[in-house]
Amino acid sequence: MKVYLQRLNPGNGLIWFYSIQIQRDLLGRWQVIREWGRAGSPGTLRQVPYDQLGDAVSALGNLRDQLTGKGYRVVMQEGLKAKMAAMLNAE
Repeated sequence: MKVYLQRLNPGNGLIWFYSIQIQRDLLGRWQVIREWGRAGSPGTLRQVPYDQLGDAVSALGNLRDQLTGKGYRVVMQEGLKAKMAAMLNAE
């Protein structure tokens, strides 16, 4: 499950990116992994663990909504509904 967002700064033409994804770690918890920065740079990486997939998906959705409110636009969104249903059925 991934979301990739971008924002263009019209003043200087710089493109900022924000990537959010959900992955399961080796301990069985769900990690919301965020990376952000200026396009072409390595960016900053943060991980937040969640015990429940639903909580991680909710956090991803809230973060995506906050970013679109700040001028980011969703460039790519992959597998949120289909993968979430499959993972919930597997638990």
